[in-house]
Amino acid sequence: MVASLHAGAQFQYQVKKADGKNILPGQTGIYYSLPKTIFKIQLIFEKITKVPGPYSNFAQQFLGTDNYIKQKKSYYKLLAVKVNSVTVADQNQRYFISFPLARQSKNPKISVFQLNKEGILTSFGIKPLSKKIEKNAKEKETQLLIYSNQGSSENFEMSASFNKVKKIDTLIRKITIDTVTIKRFLFRTSWVKLSPQEQAEDAAKQINKIRNSRYNLLTGYQEVNYGNGIKYMDQELQKLEQQYLVLFLGKETKEIVMRNFDFDPEKNSLSTTLMQYIGSDGHSRNITFKVNAVNAPSNISSAPKMLVNALFYRIPAKAYIRIFNGGTSFYSDVYEVPQLGAISTATMSDSRLELNPGTGALTRLIHE
Repeated sequence: MVASLHAGAQFQYQVKKADGKNILPGQTGIYYSLPKTIFKIQLIFEKITKVPGPYSNFAQQFLGTDNYIKQKKSYYKLLAVKVNSVTVADQNQRYFISFPLARQSKNPKISVFQLNKEGILTSFGIKPLSKKIEKNAKEKETQLLIYSNQGSSENFEMSASFNKVKKIDTLIRKITIDTVTIKRFLFRTSWVKLSPQEQAEDAAKQINKIRNSRYNLLTGYQEVNYGNGIKYMDQELQKLEQQYLVLFLGKETKEIVMRNFDFDPEKNSLSTTLMQYIGSDGHSRNITFKVNAVNAPSNISSAPKMLVNALFYRIPAKAYIRIFNGGTSFYSDVYEVPQLGAISTATMSDSRLELNPGTGALTRLIHE
């Protein structure tokens, strides 16, 4: 945005902090802001979910192993961190430039105030040479992405097998005629439900059959050259064996989960806890974002709230950005954080000024 005004050399611009109270009736002018930096943080986790199999209580009895999932649990592992800095207008550093009420010179000159689309002042008295397409300072929100490598962790395919067994009872009926005893055999057939232990035993027998089948296949027991078919049959038998094994050993699934956060550092608020998650040891851990200024100016007096023919600009500072995973530093880098610096003033009288739209720093002053 460009605001132009015909003004004499003796014209006075009043620049004051915009608080909504100190603008008099009839005053005209423009508002401008100084820039500041906010951080967009993306945390990438791996979520591990472990689910015990339906026959886990019989794993040691039928498979002879103690290495199986004994209880259901979920935990997270921090894989990566992505940090982006975004420049926005600082709502706490917004100013009002009051224009003179009347023209007092016969030979007026043109004064040009140039602002970007965020309302950040970029120059005074300097005409733009060319129009550049400015990138949007605000990033688009990153959608939550979840990837699963095994589908539902509750799904045990082989647990949905036939759960009935045929039971045959033999009844012996004795018939005595005089001194002769005749035994008559009667057979009664019924279907009974298998107990969990019997189901586990049946699954263990299936595992043994599959392994014997693989052994016979790989040792050439069939005496038939299947060619590439042997490889395919072996792979399918391994998949079938795995489906039975998870009934005893349990199932582990992994998901990639992303979480997005925004942090706006200020001088009195330089750290924040982004989130809390459960680690592999079952204990909760905090992810903390911390900002430490490394070259903040300390010997510059604070700028007044109102000036005549002078603009407010920033003397920015750099900051050391760190992300802690629990008590361990996981990510660190150095960024420009203008709001941690100081605010000073530059004269507008017979001068042309240019400010950095990203930091608010004075980059050029031409005194005529």
